[in-house]
Amino acid sequence: MMSQPADLLLRHLRLASPDGVQSVDLAVTAGRWSHVGAPGSYAGAAAATYDAGGALALPGLIDVHTHFREPGGEHKGTYASESRAAAAGGVTTVLTMPNTKPFTNSRATLDRVRELARDSLIDVGFQFMADGTNLAEMEAVAGTVPAFKLYLDRTTGIDSPLADPERLGALLATGLPFVAHAEGDTLDSLLNLHRRYGTGWLHIGHVALAREVEALRAARAAGQDVSGEASPHHLFLDEDDARRLGALGDMRPTLKSAADVAGLWAGLADGTLEAIATDHAPHLLAEKQGDPPPPGVPGLQTMLPLLLDAVAAGRLDLPALVRLTSAWPAQRFRLADKGAVRVGSHADLVLVDPNARVTITNEEQLTKPGWTPFAGRQVRGRVLRTLRRGAWVYADGQTVGAGGGEEVRVAP
Repeated sequence: MMSQPADLLLRHLRLASPDGVQSVDLAVTAGRWSHVGAPGSYAGAAAATYDAGGALALPGLIDVHTHFREPGGEHKGTYASESRAAAAGGVTTVLTMPNTKPFTNSRATLDRVRELARDSLIDVGFQFMADGTNLAEMEAVAGTVPAFKLYLDRTTGIDSPLADPERLGALLATGLPFVAHAEGDTLDSLLNLHRRYGTGWLHIGHVALAREVEALRAARAAGQDVSGEASPHHLFLDEDDARRLGALGDMRPTLKSAADVAGLWAGLADGTLEAIATDHAPHLLAEKQGDPPPPGVPGLQTMLPLLLDAVAAGRLDLPALVRLTSAWPAQRFRLADKGAVRVGSHADLVLVDPNARVTITNEEQLTKPGWTPFAGRQVRGRVLRTLRRGAWVYADGQTVGAGGGEEVRVAP
């Protein structure tokens, strides 16, 4: 009896993983990897074959910190528009933030967001807001969302009852997974509360200061279950760039000193920071030129080229890139069947040319606002093709198809 043919056979790839780079052939059946083996090892039939010609491949990137603006900010970006930028950047899964209008802090709003996300070209997970008054709603969605978001700093523009340490400590004691926007002294206070009351994992978004890296390093050494992420704009831009860019370099946290940038790279090198995530936050150029300009910058399409350039410059290696952008995010946020190229997992992949010399331009950006703070920057690294659950969603400079993205399942 003949076995079922694969839907797609990918030949002659150099696949990067946290363990290194190896030559492989891959087969896809029903959206999942059905074969991962040495070149020439697949003996079955395939409905379609793609010869990668030795191109470098990485697991599809997972961006755990994005703002897709729906509901309430559709003029800035939608699941359709921003997922196109993600696909062009090799990102196959995103987690979106709950500071929507209205906030995603109830089951009713989460259901609405899930409907809107059906327009996404890539897979999506949703972080749920913890506002200090909605514990019953949080408990009702626990296990279906990957994390709960705490907005603690005045820079977020969100007023929250969580300024009350007793109420925040009670939340940390629930054992639910939390992601926090907490800067400087606020981070110090949060880590102290977590040490006293925390019974679960706490992740800090967009760490920007060297002193914040030190605070996380000390907390981890003391046995606290805490982690942190860095954003590309804080890794590749500093306060000198903020002066050059003006409003286009305005974000929260703000861009910091060169010494702080060096502290972030040190945190990535020693494992204190375990993820790189964009904090993708689209705003129209007209809005950024207003007074005051809204903080935030797009980043989904430029993250991988910037990181490939860092590899070319010797600041990062390929195993670390894969660990920071796919393997660790999938494992820690419990994203089922994501983050690795192995039989049975979702067939998410990005093909890149790590040697291509590219100048980043505004014109090529697929995010709805159509600009990037990295315009004019020269990098080594180009995204060639992106595969999401076995289907091409980006190929040769164009997105492919529309919609079709699915909600990621949170593993037990």
